[in-house]
Amino acid sequence: MTITTITRRKPAKTTIIPRRSDLDDKAADRAKLAAFAATMGASKTSLKRDACGDWTITGLIGHISTDGSEIYAHLSCSRARAWTSAKSRLSFATLSQDGDTEGVLKIDRSLMAGQAETLRTTLRIRKARAMDEAALEALTVARQRKQIEACYSAG
Repeated sequence: MTITTITRRKPAKTTIIPRRSDLDDKAADRAKLAAFAATMGASKTSLKRDACGDWTITGLIGHISTDGSEIYAHLSCSRARAWTSAKSRLSFATLSQDGDTEGVLKIDRSLMAGQAETLRTTLRIRKARAMDEAALEALTVARQRKQIEACYSAG
């Protein structure tokens, strides 16, 4: 009677190395969306990566993304009536996909100030705070003071 032992092999480690072109594409997408966010008056924190690692401008009920050449706005409403209302407000964009309560709009031209504001408010994207140098300095001093107070209160 022979006893055989089975040794389990560990699976080989595989690392996915992104191609250089993918990194360049994502950097270009980020630059394009950052410029678009500045045009809309969106907060810098609204520009984020999604689950796939692509850059998007994120709002509460939608997001803006790009495919490299065009900019798309995806909007997901809670009701069909809200979606219909949003479509009429965003009539300056081309409707690409139309669902019952959601859809995709293609932004194929540069937006005027009112249109950019309408897009930002419809997608509920956070607005950037306009600050001059004095207000920015006062905010920096207040943040430093708060950090110092936290250090003294902990001990």
